[in-house]
Amino acid sequence: MQEDDWSLAARYKVLIHVEQRLIAVVVAGDAAVSTRFWVCVAPEGLVAGSGWLGCWSIGARRAVTAESLRRMLEELEMEVARAERTGLTGAFLDDHIFIEGWDTWGGGVPAPIAEVVPAEAVAGAVSCRSSDDLVARLFSGERRIVVSD
Repeated sequence: MQEDDWSLAARYKVLIHVEQRLIAVVVAGDAAVSTRFWVCVAPEGLVAGSGWLGCWSIGARRAVTAESLRRMLEELEMEVARAERTGLTGAFLDDHIFIEGWDTWGGGVPAPIAEVVPAEAVAGAVSCRSSDDLVARLFSGERRIVVSD
């Protein structure tokens, strides 16, 4: 995949090792910025009509490397483990999660990725064995992508 060839078709998911069965879905690109990266968290068995538990994006000319995405996924797993809860309507995050260098969008469906239906994204994303596997599939070699708004 070339640096200028990122699209909404690039979707990967990995199980987050926390108490509940939650997954992180990585989406490369959105309707406005094809090179923006999104990481969204959802329950593994997400049903149609549900939103994300939380989403984070990186843009504004920040460099994204395989290592920086790997670190983000590791930090996200620790923070989700701290904030995850189960209520009457299912899983939720009981606190805001801030990842340095990433924009926090909260739960629901952020407007820039409104066309990414969470249940369809979860079902259609490529399953990865680990965060390292996800990063290796998304990046071929160690290259840096500069994302911009």
